[in-house]
Amino acid sequence: MSALNISNLKQTRGFTLIEVLVAFVILAVGLLAIVNLQAMSKQFTHQAMQRSLAVSYGDSIVERIRANPAGLLTYSGAAVVGGDAIADEPAPNCIDTACTPTELASHDLWAWEERLDGAAATVVDAGATVNATGLIDARACMTFTPRAGLARTGFLTVRIQWTGLHSISDSVTVAGTNCNAAVAANTDRFRRQVVVNTYLVDEAEL
Repeated sequence: MSALNISNLKQTRGFTLIEVLVAFVILAVGLLAIVNLQAMSKQFTHQAMQRSLAVSYGDSIVERIRANPAGLLTYSGAAVVGGDAIADEPAPNCIDTACTPTELASHDLWAWEERLDGAAATVVDAGATVNATGLIDARACMTFTPRAGLARTGFLTVRIQWTGLHSISDSVTVAGTNCNAAVAANTDRFRRQVVVNTYLVDEAEL
């Protein structure tokens, strides 16, 4: 065999088993990193969606209050909403029956809790009915500071708190307002919070 043929054979030789194994390990590490990034992306997307829901829920109850200013003290007087705090739907339902401002406020709070808890949409899993939407372990509360000399005009603060997926720091500090009395402030590192501040005006009392 000529020297030229031997050189050609050396140049066209295949991969060794060690080279194949090294390439496989590198590929496996890269695939694992991609899978891990995808899982993290889903978690961050879920948490962003939960925060967006909380903002939406806060805005929705503010709009309900603006539409029914005479029932403001009933809305803001609720100690806590969420976690099935309002077990049964108040009567009348205010849909096909006329309601007073207080009755409408009570029904609005119940409907709002249904959204917070995700009970507005349910699925049946293994024979059990579970909530399909809403926030994780949601709690909400309000505080209202009336303007001097008025009863239903002033500053309203709506707080919505829920459980996140990762431990960071409690969003409710020692001096903060805790909607879930079962868990002390600054002790729940999974607790998240959205606060909606607004100024309400009841034109009837101006």
